[in-house]
Amino acid sequence: MAGVVVFDINETTLDLEPVRTVIDDLVGPEGGFTAWFPRLLQLSMTTTAIGHYVDFTTLARQALDAVAATGESEPGDDGWSQVTAAMGRLQAHPDVADGLTSLRESGWTTVALTNSAQATVEAQLDGAGLAPLFDHTLSVDAVRQYKPSRGPYHYAAAVVGTDPAEMWMVACHDWDLAGARSAGFSTAFVRRPAMSYAATFAAPDLEVDDFVELADRLID
Repeated sequence: MAGVVVFDINETTLDLEPVRTVIDDLVGPEGGFTAWFPRLLQLSMTTTAIGHYVDFTTLARQALDAVAATGESEPGDDGWSQVTAAMGRLQAHPDVADGLTSLRESGWTTVALTNSAQATVEAQLDGAGLAPLFDHTLSVDAVRQYKPSRGPYHYAAAVVGTDPAEMWMVACHDWDLAGARSAGFSTAFVRRPAMSYAATFAAPDLEVDDFVELADRLID
């Protein structure tokens, strides 16, 4: 029976390699992307925990400045412009379009749910050619809380008009799926490169290699 499936965007759907390359060039691989992205997530989760909202783009810039400050690099405005340009040219993982198409052709409703700003995700999905494959494109901007707080997941359920218990959340981040599960969603973990699932969280309902396998499993 077809239902609603919600997708994380950064890393899960769109490949962040262009951003990785730019930040590693600016800061150095030892303190580059592998330090920047966790720092960005730390900032977003902390602001939500203390009831304070700052948009994701601003947090991303602050995270870059923070990791650069641990070394000798000063990316400055020019460096940040390179990062934002890279964010604007992200492409989907090779399996994404086929998987989304299969789900939609089988009657599933597809939803994008991201910590990124609304304008950012709309531009990214349009640039990657994925915009027509989502029925709804949603940002946490609407609730001013970042995933994995329950607010964004409940917001997605309200927009679609479906009970969370009848929805799936798909991500390559265990913390995202943990948040979705706490909001009542079923969860599917996508094994993107270098992604792992911590034993501290309840196991996902599905583990798949890519969106094509996800579609096959859900449609069955």
